[in-house]
Amino acid sequence: MKKLKIAIFSGAIPSSTFIEGLIEGVAKHHQVYLFGVAETPKTYTSKNITLYKTPYSHFLNLLFTIWRVLQLLLKRPNDVIALFQEVKNYSRFYDQWVWFSKFLPIVLYRPDIMHIQWARDIEFYMFLKTRFKIPMIISLRGAHINYTPIVEPRMANIYKACFPLVDEFHAVSEAIAIEAQKYNAEASKIKVIHSPLPKKTLDQFKFKRKNNQPLKILSVGRFHWKKGYKYAIDACNLLKKQEFDFNYTIVSSNTMSEEILFQTHQLELNKKITFLKGMTQLELFQFMNDFDVLILPSLEEGIANVVLEAMALGLPVISTDCGGMAEVVIPKETGWLVPIRNAQLLADTILEFSQTPENEINDMTQRAHDFVKYHFDSDQSIQQFLQLYEELMNRNN
Repeated sequence: MKKLKIAIFSGAIPSSTFIEGLIEGVAKHHQVYLFGVAETPKTYTSKNITLYKTPYSHFLNLLFTIWRVLQLLLKRPNDVIALFQEVKNYSRFYDQWVWFSKFLPIVLYRPDIMHIQWARDIEFYMFLKTRFKIPMIISLRGAHINYTPIVEPRMANIYKACFPLVDEFHAVSEAIAIEAQKYNAEASKIKVIHSPLPKKTLDQFKFKRKNNQPLKILSVGRFHWKKGYKYAIDACNLLKKQEFDFNYTIVSSNTMSEEILFQTHQLELNKKITFLKGMTQLELFQFMNDFDVLILPSLEEGIANVVLEAMALGLPVISTDCGGMAEVVIPKETGWLVPIRNAQLLADTILEFSQTPENEINDMTQRAHDFVKYHFDSDQSIQQFLQLYEELMNRNN
């Protein structure tokens, strides 16, 4: 098959670690177009990756937009008219201008496939399928499927209207695939492909020597109600009451809420719990080596990337049974699994972990590593994505 032009769209350049891995993997076989705002400088070595950035500066954006409009007028003048008609759906002139400048490069350079990474973006980009006939794939990830349509009923209606029009779906877990069907995603169109783990991450595996006292516990993830930190802190309070010696560190890319900070203070856990700002992936992986166990107290996830990374690195995992986590954290096989919103069972499981002999923990972390190495192999995942793209193009030709 000839090289395809595939837009891997997340709206931001660069994107998350797993999406960046997808970009680089697909670019070994096809052309990859990246559209969006360049949040930080990013250089790609592959000649198959092309950036079509939307500048932050309004002045630069105006110049880029004028140049792109002229090019599109020469190539496909009817597309300029169609795009102008599309942005008229926005009531304010400023919104019309902003969205026109974002949509324009996609219409101008017209990829063979539009692979949208965040489901809720379908609200803005569905017209690329319906009006411009660009084949579309939507990725189904945790938050946008598990709780967004519940807390925002408007999005549930948008999903139900748009999902039947989508060509294919990529789901990060079986649980997400099932959930998406509630919003009219056809089961036959959903392909579960696990997020690829880079080989360099798997190569950093090593056993963590368990400390006797205090037990060093880690959580990693932005502050958000769905991350369940409230219940983790309640579990810490129960451990303190049992005079169990521990330190709990939360690494978050954003600021903890007043509620969480006050809860920590009110329970007199300030000396037991540390909040740290987010760090680079390399720094984080090195930092994780100093801990005994990672806990994921979330209420909702697809499959949490940090858990996959911990399993790859050899850090034992205690996770709540939310979203697709039971697909990777298999009790007493690859980790410990507890119900959501249950601080008592979380505390009990941390105690159980602390009393587990080191050789048993090493056996479990080895099984966990082997599991993610097999099921989240980057080469295997990329091949599945390539097959998804190529089958879609074959059907549309």
